[in-house]
Amino acid sequence: MKRTRMLVCVFTVCASVVISPPSFANGYRVLCLKGIKATAMGEAFIAQADDASAVAFNPAGLAQIVGTEVGVEGTVLNSYTERESSTGQKTDNNDQWQLVPAFFAASNLGYDKLGLGFGVSMPNGISSEWGEDSFARYVATYSRLTVVDFSPAVGVRLFERLMVGGGLDFYYSDARLERMVDLGAMSGAPGAMDVKSVLKGTGTAWGYNLGSLYQINEKHSLALTYHAPYTIDYDGDVSMAGTENDITASIDFPAYVVAGYAFRPTPKLKLEFNADWTRWNTVDDITVHFETPGMPDSVTEEDLMNTMAYKFGVEYLLNDQWALRCGYIYNQNATPEETWSPSLPDTDTHFALAGFGYKYKDFTLNTAAQLVFYETRTIDNNVGMNETFTSSSIDGTYRTFAPCLSVGAAYAF
Repeated sequence: MKRTRMLVCVFTVCASVVISPPSFANGYRVLCLKGIKATAMGEAFIAQADDASAVAFNPAGLAQIVGTEVGVEGTVLNSYTERESSTGQKTDNNDQWQLVPAFFAASNLGYDKLGLGFGVSMPNGISSEWGEDSFARYVATYSRLTVVDFSPAVGVRLFERLMVGGGLDFYYSDARLERMVDLGAMSGAPGAMDVKSVLKGTGTAWGYNLGSLYQINEKHSLALTYHAPYTIDYDGDVSMAGTENDITASIDFPAYVVAGYAFRPTPKLKLEFNADWTRWNTVDDITVHFETPGMPDSVTEEDLMNTMAYKFGVEYLLNDQWALRCGYIYNQNATPEETWSPSLPDTDTHFALAGFGYKYKDFTLNTAAQLVFYETRTIDNNVGMNETFTSSSIDGTYRTFAPCLSVGAAYAF
């Protein structure tokens, strides 16, 4: 009976910490991993939306597509984080390069005022890893939250200068979250017996998005988009020390609204500014329900804050073949200090981006390079009661830097 009560306690503590999804400077919403042309312009693109990636940014722009366009993309990225404790001890994360693909297709099917599109992209989540003997071992050693968005969309030109559009979103998610559990601390001998716990699960959800684009004249255009909130219900299990328990859990993903203005002072030059608002304060706490009788639910407090991202992008056409692009994003963090976790560092972030496009007949090559600079953040909290029940602490100062490179090819016919 004593062993059973201890396992109940262990699994409850385990789930309350591990289920926390990784973040990337704005809760667990990730920017600049889809639409390489848009990425090179800091995602300041909704008031242009003039290629197949309009599916992801503003479906109204699909009404501008002439003929058919198909594109495939890939982004490789890494994240380097250093944590410095109050005593000056420094620890680096286990950095790893990750590949994020995307696919977009669009066609007007021979109609002047209609465009259809389909996209596959990853709007939320990447992975992170800390050593199994590091300071973070009792909170998160490995975290992966992947959300894939399969989205059919349509755009219609209602009037000469006004376009509207909408899309459905089918989300598939896979999560794997690992940490060490300090069984020694629970028996009065902190650090004497660590065991690995692994939580994994999959889930799906439906959502939708809406967009509008108004071309005031040849030089000015305005746009507004809305992505609806959705909730993914996960089925999975948590295992530790040869014991496995089935679980269910739900994670909320918030609504966000983007407003954009594009200015074309000359036929060769485009500038755009976007204001991107994410409504994180509607996200509920995460509850893990154990299917095993007698094991209580575990609740992880989220307490996320609404955020703004400010995006600016430029495109300059050198000639009919070459286009140069650059962009900048300032992105606010969503996580307060009290609920912050080292899964991935959520802090105010600056994106510096640049790239080029090269067109040869019906083929277009697009590239984008980005450097993501995270503002230094100092943390003093007791997430998951890690200081109460273990022999370690995540308190300290975190510094993070992330490089990314994107390449894609499109074919129009």
